[in-house]
Amino acid sequence: MSKITFEEYKSAIKTKYQSSKMEDISGILLNPSPAQLRNLCLIHFDNSLSINDENTMRFFFQVKEGEDLRRAIEKFEIARFRPIISFLMGEIDSDNSGRIELAAILVDLEKRPYSRFLKEKPVEKSLKFINEDINESNPKDKQVMDAGQEIKSGYLTNSLSKLKIAYIFSFLSILSLLCIFIWNFKDEDDCMVWNKDHYEEVSCDMVSNKMSLVSPIVTKREENIISNFKKIKVCDTTSFFKLGKPYVWYGKSFEGNYDCFTAPGLHPETGKTLKPITQYIVDKYLLKNKE
Repeated sequence: MSKITFEEYKSAIKTKYQSSKMEDISGILLNPSPAQLRNLCLIHFDNSLSINDENTMRFFFQVKEGEDLRRAIEKFEIARFRPIISFLMGEIDSDNSGRIELAAILVDLEKRPYSRFLKEKPVEKSLKFINEDINESNPKDKQVMDAGQEIKSGYLTNSLSKLKIAYIFSFLSILSLLCIFIWNFKDEDDCMVWNKDHYEEVSCDMVSNKMSLVSPIVTKREENIISNFKKIKVCDTTSFFKLGKPYVWYGKSFEGNYDCFTAPGLHPETGKTLKPITQYIVDKYLLKNKE
């Protein structure tokens, strides 16, 4: 593996992250947390994976062929996503190929994985050999080449100036995000745990592995996202839609019952992605026994 080319691949991923975080309608990439990156992996999985992306995820999550990849993602330790966040935000570098390839999927880099990036990387012909060929041929051709060299030199100088401005802007943007990151996440040691129909704050030091198997754990940094996430009991007066759009999300419990929630996300108990409510589900399963 060429060190220089791999550095270019990592740079391309970081550059793509800067644009993707502004275009991501879910808002996950704008201010990502470990649990949110796990959710984003599940979203990519549910939207169907290419063969290369599936192989990348199986390598990162250590899932053999034929084993349940989605379940492995759901049960994956969210703390292991932190190095990916640090890499994308430029806080630390990484040469871990598994993390780099998963980051390429999360930011939706077009030329992924690294093997594809390597094949499609443009290669410029050396000007040295061109000049040697012209020196041995028609002198007029050399004059044309010299003029072309001057034009190209001016173009490169102008491009480098624009590139410097872009780097400065990117550096200031990353610095601002880093300050926000530190300010928002300074009480990182606080966690949130699901309790019947809502999330409650607990100390991460008191969270045991046994507890995480019973109830999913998220960090307090996500409190602004999950503060409105609650399980509700539906009735005849429940507003399932507003202006024709779903206002309730549902998913099946382990017992096969239909649970309803006030926001999209994952079912706190099963880890399955919640679905927007439909009139069919309301009539068929939620209100059929309430008539």
